Amino acid sequence: MADILDKFIEKAKENVANGYYAIKGTKTSKNPARVSLKQKIISQSFSLIAEIKHASPAGEYSFDNIDVERTALDFHECGADAVSVVVEPQIFKGDLRNIPMVKNATPTLPVLFKDFVISKEQINAAAYYGADCILLVMKVADRLGLDINALIDAAHKNNLEVLLECYDSDEMKRANETNADILGINNRDLRTLKVDLDRTKRILHESAEHGKTNAPVISESGIKTRNDAEFVRSCGVNGILVGTAIWKAANLRDKVKELKLK
Repeated sequence: MADILDKFIEKAKENVANGYYAIKGTKTSKNPARVSLKQKIISQSFSLIAEIKHASPAGEYSFDNIDVERTALDFHECGADAVSVVVEPQIFKGDLRNIPMVKNATPTLPVLFKDFVISKEQINAAAYYGADCILLVMKVADRLGLDINALIDAAHKNNLEVLLECYDSDEMKRANETNADILGINNRDLRTLKVDLDRTKRILHESAEHGKTNAPVISESGIKTRNDAEFVRSCGVNGILVGTAIWKAANLRDKVKELKLK
């Protein structure tokens, strides 16, 4: 029986097939230098990746227009350590052109290209538009029978770092055996969209049985408050990625400041 992840993958295939990622026209970028997300994370005790996301797949909010450059500056001024930009156009209302807009506005912050990546064409687009890091999802690769190591290699050849997202301890174990630069734990079940913040704790506990992770780890999804951020930090992650809580907040800047732990 099809689940929500199947729908995400179907849309990803459509986006590739319809030429959304084709390199064409100007990218409106000043070609700022690449900034390492991995180095940013390991250089401090705890990191906040704030996300520009026009719509929530769970229907929690939807914005037709966001001032992307102003938002990136707000993130920077309020202490965010990096910016995640969701570029998927059908479900999340994203836009590839938001990548260079963020890079131009905040050239010292790493920028993560966030999408359901299933082809090297998407990786090429991420590099072309100036991203520093790209998200890959173990569960997507597994479901499609993709070679995750080949995708990681393609990203590295494009001078992109890789944040490899996992959902259980088996995925984390296999991810830890790759050359991914950063590992992510998604607290949201991509099959049902349900969130369980304890997933971060369980996966790290179970993964510890296999030894230390070879890359910094961040916790994604479901982090709404400072207490949530402090909880996952106590579990042992190196940082958090937050989108929905920021966009549902009454004041975006205040929410970023709240979530930025010292």
